[in-house]
Amino acid sequence: MRRLHLIILLTGLWAALYAASFLVAWHTAPAGDGFTRGLNRVMLFFQYQIGAAAVALVVWWLGRALGQRWQRWLSRMPLILALALFLLAVGVIVVTNVQRPDPTEYVSDPDRPVTAPAAPVAPAGND
Repeated sequence: MRRLHLIILLTGLWAALYAASFLVAWHTAPAGDGFTRGLNRVMLFFQYQIGAAAVALVVWWLGRALGQRWQRWLSRMPLILALALFLLAVGVIVVTNVQRPDPTEYVSDPDRPVTAPAAPVAPAGND
């Protein structure tokens, strides 16, 4: 088998793993209770993405020896897309942490109780 054929086969495997990371996580029912509900979906997503990244590394390594420049760039695309997804996730986390509003900004009067005090209940036999 020629190197280019192996790269094409592994790129197809990478594309299947990359797509499966989204599709399998989307179609999996969330498990768990409370705070951890749905973490099984996140774990599935990361497992498939790690597998796709490993295949992308192999494709990139095999593509270094290709003769034509466009073939080398095509062999780099899976790893570039994996890194772009990682940087997008990190960027979203950073932006949301930087733009976090000040919690005291929305409190109009910090001395006022959040809910009205409960009204005392009159005894039943005082008519």
